[in-house]
Amino acid sequence: MERLEAAGIVGSGVLAEDHRPGSWERRIAECSERLYRGRMVQRLLLTWAVPGNAVLLVAAGLVLGLWRAVLPAGVLFAVTVVSAAVSARLLYQQHFRVRAMESELRALEHEHRERLLEDLGSGDLLAAHKRYRAQLPELIERYRAEARRDRRKDNVLQSAVIGGSIVAATVTATAVSVVDVRWAAVVLSLLVAVAAAFAGYARYRERSAAWLRTADALEREYESVELRVGRYRRFTSEREAYAEFADAVEALRAEQARRVPSTVGDGIGQ
Repeated sequence: MERLEAAGIVGSGVLAEDHRPGSWERRIAECSERLYRGRMVQRLLLTWAVPGNAVLLVAAGLVLGLWRAVLPAGVLFAVTVVSAAVSARLLYQQHFRVRAMESELRALEHEHRERLLEDLGSGDLLAAHKRYRAQLPELIERYRAEARRDRRKDNVLQSAVIGGSIVAATVTATAVSVVDVRWAAVVLSLLVAVAAAFAGYARYRERSAAWLRTADALEREYESVELRVGRYRRFTSEREAYAEFADAVEALRAEQARRVPSTVGDGIGQ
């Protein structure tokens, strides 16, 4: 009977489902899982769009240049064009799906933080600050994960530039004696130039370094406030020390958001 009454209260809107214990954590976890799967699909599409199509293009050039098999090479070229168009379209669509999931996750976490602070009230700020600190390791790990992701992207682009340059130079040398592969050398050189330009524009190496610097700074604040070292040694009151800690962490996060817009929700306040 009590369970039926509780269900009726929730279903009638007297007690909203979002306010039930664990509801926000469940929604955030589900959104994080969808985001993880979306990123996995995005990586697979990126692998198909760049290295996969490049391999098809090189194979078509080799078939035409070495064996002068026009028909198989033409089929490979046609497959490459269709594959590049389809993979580019799917990658474009998946990019915006991932962006939408990231925005949804950030909105959920922000609203959850606001509700927690409202529930705690202004009279229990020390407890709010301690809870804030307890959740900081998750934020640090997410920043380090972002650094690893950007570093991997930079490594992939640099490998594409270096490997593509070697292949393009080889094809260009072959084109001296085999006239039919000259256009392949032009296409490969163009792809290498595009990859190099994108690497310079995205600046993944600098982004990775910025994520790591912020993660290290947050980790220092996390340890310092508990040990009362650094900027916190001047405080005799625990409440004042933790208030300073919360202000310092927020300043670091704001600076990081200004330098490198986050692609994931930070998770603080969950």
